[in-house]
Amino acid sequence: MASLKAWLDHHGALVDYSDTAQAPCKDFYHIYVTPKEIIFRWWKIVPPTRADSNTPPSELRNSYDDFLHDERCHSEIQRLAGDPTLQYLIRLAEGHIDYLSRMPDNVLETIICDLELEDLVKLAATCKRFKKLCNSNTVWEKIFRREVETPVTPELEALAEKEGWKRLFYTNKLQLQMQLRRQKRHGDHAFVTDQGDESMEAL
Repeated sequence: MASLKAWLDHHGALVDYSDTAQAPCKDFYHIYVTPKEIIFRWWKIVPPTRADSNTPPSELRNSYDDFLHDERCHSEIQRLAGDPTLQYLIRLAEGHIDYLSRMPDNVLETIICDLELEDLVKLAATCKRFKKLCNSNTVWEKIFRREVETPVTPELEALAEKEGWKRLFYTNKLQLQMQLRRQKRHGDHAFVTDQGDESMEAL
């Protein structure tokens, strides 16, 4: 497992995640995965007037091999964190590391910029991190420069700084030229476009 060292966070973990359990349960849980162990902890959240309000946290700690056969642990993870989380941890224990999501943002942005727009939409729907990256101004500036024939002038860059490259990308050429002329004549002007709203909402 020494080969995983480059993929660990500053706490030495492959996964270090806490959240509130699925409704209607209000319990709190913590998943902590090292190169050798999978640790699952949970805290029962109950009113302070109940007799079991001072119950200490529960913890299940397993090696990867033991985790694959620990049905109680599987049941608790499924109950509190959901089946997708359980399946993710099972795949992790089997050696299927999610290397893509662990790459630095600048590397992922380079990869994202080479995707087709349809694939960009799908990737943005996978998790909060990829949604943020797929909507970043850095990514959309590169896409705009690559896909749009309109010359990138200082005026266009100034407009993009205010409105974002993604919005400019989904604006048709005529509207964009009109907006640039208005900006040049009147200075700061509200940018309004009805083009591409459906595509933008998808990301």
